[in-house]
Amino acid sequence: MLFRKFIILAFLSALLHGMTMAGAWNRSPLVQTRSGWVRGYSDKNGTLSWKGLPYAAPPVGELRWKAPQDPIPWTGIRKAKKFGNPAPQKLPVMGFFGSEDCLYLNIWRPDSREDKLPVYVFIHGGGNTLGTSASPDYFGYKVAGNSRMVYVSVNYRLGILGWFMHPAVNVTGSEKDRSGNFGTLDLIKALEWIHENIASFGGDLGNVTISGESAGGMNVMSLLISPYASGLFHRAVSESGLAVLRSPEDAVAKSRQLLLHLLVNDKKAENLKDAERIASLMPGSEIETYLRSKSAEQLTSAVPAMVAGLLEWPTLFNDGAVLPAEGYAAFSAGTWPNRVPLLIGVNKDEMKLFRLLLKDPEPGTREYEVLSKYQSLLWRTVGLDTVAIGISSHAGAPPVYAYRFDWGSPGPDGKSVLPGQLGAHVGACHYSEVPFFLGMQFNQLSLLTGNGYTRENRPGREKLTTLCMAYLSNFARTGNPNGTGLPVWPKWNEGPVPRFIILDAGFDDLRISRGSGTLTKKELIGLINTDLKGHEREEILKAVLGDSPFHARSR
Repeated sequence: MLFRKFIILAFLSALLHGMTMAGAWNRSPLVQTRSGWVRGYSDKNGTLSWKGLPYAAPPVGELRWKAPQDPIPWTGIRKAKKFGNPAPQKLPVMGFFGSEDCLYLNIWRPDSREDKLPVYVFIHGGGNTLGTSASPDYFGYKVAGNSRMVYVSVNYRLGILGWFMHPAVNVTGSEKDRSGNFGTLDLIKALEWIHENIASFGGDLGNVTISGESAGGMNVMSLLISPYASGLFHRAVSESGLAVLRSPEDAVAKSRQLLLHLLVNDKKAENLKDAERIASLMPGSEIETYLRSKSAEQLTSAVPAMVAGLLEWPTLFNDGAVLPAEGYAAFSAGTWPNRVPLLIGVNKDEMKLFRLLLKDPEPGTREYEVLSKYQSLLWRTVGLDTVAIGISSHAGAPPVYAYRFDWGSPGPDGKSVLPGQLGAHVGACHYSEVPFFLGMQFNQLSLLTGNGYTRENRPGREKLTTLCMAYLSNFARTGNPNGTGLPVWPKWNEGPVPRFIILDAGFDDLRISRGSGTLTKKELIGLINTDLKGHEREEILKAVLGDSPFHARSR
């Protein structure tokens, strides 16, 4: 009863004083944003949370394939207890789900008087075609409660609705509308919302860290080079991202192909060749009307899927506006606009997750081990070394802190802390660092691979989790992960050769070490040529240099 009276009095007080509560944290779950009042709720680990806050207008109807617009204001108090809709997507077994009305974010913070807390923004992965911030692995009460930060997780448009470029659709409107990078613009819009509102939740708008894993890491790197994101964040964390952009020409080609498949699906054409003839006779206005008439499910279902439901769809275009035409060459050229401290890394066995799901080659075979090893090294070249080398090649560049995550990977003796065959089959695979970085030991990865968390490896696992969270907390506060009592994490360019930290633990204790040197694509090819011979070498070179490592190999 007292709590309800406090809420009502706080709300009436704000009305009487011209909404003066905005922009100041007062330890109330009732918070005024620029769009209206929201009510949060007590959450686990001594935190408050606000879920499903709209940071933009629903991108539906005429706003499909447009840059995000300001959120629609509301009256009264919005209850922020449920997550917003996930973006449209399609998973094996589950099928299609989600809604185009998906531009929502979630906030956790300590239930305390603390103000001007660092803000930690997490961008989920999923190949930019799958995923949602509502996954239990991404809940923020551990980061907020343990690390004393304001944690924000974000939904954004995915796949065809998030990245789309067709001459009939992207021909008018603003520079942003024509860019095709709508998912990227959603993330920028979320950062703008944070800049305008986060002080009301006790966050420091002058200390915002963006972070993300897999596609989320790719999106973090894209924000580093986007002029539209300038001034919206102050540190960046990329976990297992890839510094890869697709060309506008590729994007247009894929959208034309999508149109052909839709015409065949609708029985307007007998086959793809016939569809090509029909499409060539359609005026641009008719094509646009036809594409916009399709539901999100129809669009998504017309695109081929790869492993685990990831769509074969290009995302992140170097359109020359939202993302520069030179792409990630901006790092080596010294022209990237958002020069902030960067924490970046990969997992030792990145590709084992995908190879296991494909069962190609058969897990446990030499072919499986060799292919996984060198494709994982390729992931390192594109997701770590290329970026770190480019940024650190300039005098006065912001610091880069690099890591390799090894927990679960078999050691030189072939033994792993993971039970059974998981060490050999999965190891330190893609995504495995997420529960350690965010502290959420639910680990949805186990749904795909089997449960690797056991009573025996719990002591070391918990020590590594505490260490990883301490490093990230320090980095978010100061741009430097180091702190009293922690193993020293060297800067990438601190010394005659680049250095990175290796994050690992045994059954009981931490096993933190340091690696050195670089691995470029040229060096990787040289390594394969040195390590392997004959037919095996040729097969591995073909697989490593192929367009997509996620397809089953041709036999």
